[in-house]
Amino acid sequence: MPGCGTVERVSPPRRFGRRWLLVGAGATALLAAGSADRWLPVSEASGPGSDPARLRDAVLSGVVPHTGVASSAGGLGLPDIPNLETTAALLSTTTRIRVQVAAADRWRIDQLTPVGEIDAYRAGDTEYVWDYGFTRLTTVRPIPPVRLPRASDLAPADLARRLLGITVADPVVALPPRRIAGYDAPGLRVSPSDPDTTISRIDVWALPVAGGALPLALRVGARGVPDSAAPVVDTEFETVDLGAPPDSAIRPTAPPGAERVVAQPGDLAAVLRGLDAPPPPDTLAGRPRVDLPVDESFGVLPGVAVYGNGIGRFVLVPAGRDVARQIIASAGSAGGGPILGFPPDRAVRVATPALSVVVMRRRRGGYLLAGTVAPHVLELGATRLLNEVRP
Repeated sequence: MPGCGTVERVSPPRRFGRRWLLVGAGATALLAAGSADRWLPVSEASGPGSDPARLRDAVLSGVVPHTGVASSAGGLGLPDIPNLETTAALLSTTTRIRVQVAAADRWRIDQLTPVGEIDAYRAGDTEYVWDYGFTRLTTVRPIPPVRLPRASDLAPADLARRLLGITVADPVVALPPRRIAGYDAPGLRVSPSDPDTTISRIDVWALPVAGGALPLALRVGARGVPDSAAPVVDTEFETVDLGAPPDSAIRPTAPPGAERVVAQPGDLAAVLRGLDAPPPPDTLAGRPRVDLPVDESFGVLPGVAVYGNGIGRFVLVPAGRDVARQIIASAGSAGGGPILGFPPDRAVRVATPALSVVVMRRRRGGYLLAGTVAPHVLELGATRLLNEVRP
């Protein structure tokens, strides 16, 4: 691979299993369910200053090259459910991130840990993940539409653009400026109008620059939780410099002897076809299905769907019967609750201030529903699936 060091051991391609799919899609609900309309057309932004609508437009007008170190504190409070431990920690603890961004498709974002780091790279239509602890470089091409959340999703600028991009129809007001990483940054607050979303506010502070604005900090609050309480997501640059990093800094490398693996996300559709899930309904729980990006390498992902507009969205993912049974049993002991109309061993609900999850099991398989909506929305969807989809 051009730009990478010598790699002596080559492992066979990795396949995406049913368990990975279930966990990945559910945990991605908050961070990535809006990918279908992540880049929206916006008005020309110039000198947004204290005008919150123009500041939002400036943030969405493009990627501002930058480098820096950020800290992200998650407050989702996800319970310890098997196969979700790593993701739960990422979204419920503090993560330090080193960010180097040259363009939307050329960047490197590292998760810094006490014992090393995990580095994610983007180079055009390919992503790489370097795991220092396992001395492993993973190549992912093409980039899958569904994956586990990782530290790069919590970088202030990327997450701010993602959330502002799916809430352009919601009202926005100005916030007092803050001093962040040595800059005075004006702020804005988006208040989602959907009464059933768990998200009450999205606060962004961004630095206006020529041709756009660079988000320096983001805070997400949960509905029913006072502003004085800790946000469910709080990510902010500690240091940041404008300008693109050198090409050498965002080129993946691996030392001699490192393991090299190639992921095959194209197997994702095959895994789903093996579950024999019926086509998802056009609407579920009163919310329309959102068109997902379709890559010729993946085709349509059978049974997978995203429902809802704006921030109040949820994802539907088919699951194997055994996987659904295990998660229902584990979630019950981790604080999950029953769902009216379902036997206790057939469905479970897990709710945090910002994220709701429902897992249901049928005779031939199961479903996971997860998103930033109130639990009753997912329960309504699960009931319809039980009544209208073959057992």
